[in-house]
Amino acid sequence: MGAVRAVVAFMALGAAILGAPTHAAANKVGVAAAVNPDAFSGGKEIRIGKSIFYNERISTDANGVVQVLLVDGSTFTVGKNSNVVIDKFVYDPNKKTGEIVTSFSKGSMRFIGGKISKNPGGVTVNTPDGSLAIRGGMAQGAITSRGTIFSFLFGNEMVFKSKSGKVYTVYQPGYTLDLSSGVPTIRPTTAEDIQTILASLSNGNTNTAGVTTDNQPPPQNFVILPQDFQQMIIDATGTRISDEILQQILALQETTIEQLEETSIDFTIGGYGSGIAHDDYGNYTTVGSKYSTDFDYNEDSDVITLTLHNVEGSPQPSGPNLGIFKFSPVSNNNWTLSSLRLIDHSGNPFYVTDPTGGAERRTQVMCPGCNFIEWGEFHADYKYSSYPNDPYAMQEDINNGWWVGGAVTAFKDLPTTGTATYSGTARGTILDYNLDGAQVEGRGDLDMSWSFAKRSGQLSISDFKAISSPLQNYTPPTLNVSGTMSTPGSVNRFSGDISGMAGQIPVSGGAFGSFVTDGRRPAAGVIGNWGAKT
Repeated sequence: MGAVRAVVAFMALGAAILGAPTHAAANKVGVAAAVNPDAFSGGKEIRIGKSIFYNERISTDANGVVQVLLVDGSTFTVGKNSNVVIDKFVYDPNKKTGEIVTSFSKGSMRFIGGKISKNPGGVTVNTPDGSLAIRGGMAQGAITSRGTIFSFLFGNEMVFKSKSGKVYTVYQPGYTLDLSSGVPTIRPTTAEDIQTILASLSNGNTNTAGVTTDNQPPPQNFVILPQDFQQMIIDATGTRISDEILQQILALQETTIEQLEETSIDFTIGGYGSGIAHDDYGNYTTVGSKYSTDFDYNEDSDVITLTLHNVEGSPQPSGPNLGIFKFSPVSNNNWTLSSLRLIDHSGNPFYVTDPTGGAERRTQVMCPGCNFIEWGEFHADYKYSSYPNDPYAMQEDINNGWWVGGAVTAFKDLPTTGTATYSGTARGTILDYNLDGAQVEGRGDLDMSWSFAKRSGQLSISDFKAISSPLQNYTPPTLNVSGTMSTPGSVNRFSGDISGMAGQIPVSGGAFGSFVTDGRRPAAGVIGNWGAKT
């Protein structure tokens, strides 16, 4: 079973939006710190130092840009042809808590979080498509005739709640929530995304000098000296934004975040394997890994060690329980079977003779955006017995097995809230007795939805069918299975039963898997194995 990047992530979040006070009674929440002459508020041109109130609209034309600095240190930069309204601002400077609610209906905007944004639910941006919550970070977005995008630049998470009530979470900087198609999707931020928003937010004529036009000074809690404003603007626009956008542009140019700073995600290289074992009596059974630690890749020696469970063509309590296959490299993408150990249910070893086989890495990417997942096939032939020199030793083979591996995230680093969906490719082997015992490669679609809070989800494999058939007039039936997966323990491992149909024939089986990281996102993909039979 292979899987891809997190397409959409959801997280439940609620925010109470209260009625805003009138303009006359409103408190000042911030100051226009840098403006272009074509920026307006309430139909009047915005000047440097102008106080911004509750329920005050900031609008710009084709040349206008305005930066609003709020008293908690948050900054809104409003781009050209844009409309933003500060609906609500509540801030306790002693506790450093409060709430910001704004409405963003057109154009482009960048938000840099201050003290309020560090609190859950502290910052909400309402849009025509839904509400956006930004925690402890930086985000920028554009609402244009070509569509709507919001890019997460830095921080803990960016959460979007649609009008229908669905919640989508971006918890990794460098990713963009794209609403252009009408169906929210989360994808890596592109250079075009960055350049489009930067072009709207920058203006060579932006004025950073002027006088306050407001007649009344703000209350004492809201007093910030002009030099403080200027320094905060420099810090925000000249350092934080530049650094974050630079990192994301470098990432788009295939310079990884790990080259800029060490990742804080702990992981081990692990994976899964599965196949169909066949003995010399004509018996078949599915064999496979149950844990991500059943796959070990030694980065120094390039040796792959694969552990498979129930390794016997005709399962018997006295037969082999575990098979430990060790593959040594012969080239960059090929290994040979260098040793094999078989162990019974009591932990006793079998005598293994004539082990031959190999493994291969498939060089093509299994699915778009999941180049952090490695996969390939393996095969093995061997004899085994409970005592040496047995003339009746069992002959067995695994002709067409599969393996998949990746950086398996430490359990402590997995999200504990939110829901993710995964879409990818299911690979495997089809054995149909109508094929006279021949095994053929199969491929289908894999989908999984997962609740990190509940630690459970739904896995489905659909349209799984043979890539080719050895018989001219016969093709194995298409298989469709699904089931509930769960993670009962404190380990990065899910499992569950699956059932469905192969054509008109009922089938059942099970699946095992783990979440893997791409170095930035702790649950960027899923890997594992599955099996089903009549």
